[in-house]
Amino acid sequence: MTFPLFPRNSWLLFASLGIILKYMKSRLFQKSIQIFALLSASAFWVCCSDDNSSNASDNNYVESSSSDSTGIVIPESSSSDAEIEVPESSSSTSSAEDTLWNQAKLTWYESYPDPDSEECIEYNGCTWAGWFAGLEDQQTEEWVSEHNIIAVHEKDWDTYKLKTFRLRRNGYTIDAVVYDMCSDSDCDGCCTKNAGSVGFLIDIEKYTRARFNNYGSGTVEWTCLDCD
Repeated sequence: MTFPLFPRNSWLLFASLGIILKYMKSRLFQKSIQIFALLSASAFWVCCSDDNSSNASDNNYVESSSSDSTGIVIPESSSSDAEIEVPESSSSTSSAEDTLWNQAKLTWYESYPDPDSEECIEYNGCTWAGWFAGLEDQQTEEWVSEHNIIAVHEKDWDTYKLKTFRLRRNGYTIDAVVYDMCSDSDCDGCCTKNAGSVGFLIDIEKYTRARFNNYGSGTVEWTCLDCD
């Protein structure tokens, strides 16, 4: 059995190919190719532009969000740039630095001495028990124990009567009121003698002395807190 070189109806195939070749050579086919190319290019350009716009919007969104998160304006510290006002020294500090301290000879006495004591016998302590030159009434021993009391020489009494002195010695201080005076007539000139070469006497009462580290002799520094 033999097969033909060309199948039946092959002439139809050749005829179709001829028509196709003729059409491809025609201007209509070329126009179709150009239109197809233009449409393809347009479609490609539209797709690219859409992608770019979407990417740009995404980038803008990212930049916007990042700028919002990191672009917060932090106010500068007012304490670092602003001048800090340093308060002026208080009056207590300045007055402490400017205070004039004087020296005095220090002695002590008992306002309520024992009847057989030297204070009572030789210095008339029992006669003047509870009495003070700056007060009209006699004070009880309890009152005496609760107040800081000092006396000055009678020559200084008019100047410092009922004034408040601040005494200091070796880091200890005490404020006491000049309630009394030391009179030479009561002790045969002992007040002037005790003032010595310093020329100023402070006689501190026993209870006050106990609160002043028991200082009752030697030299003490003093200043007047309420003098003009």
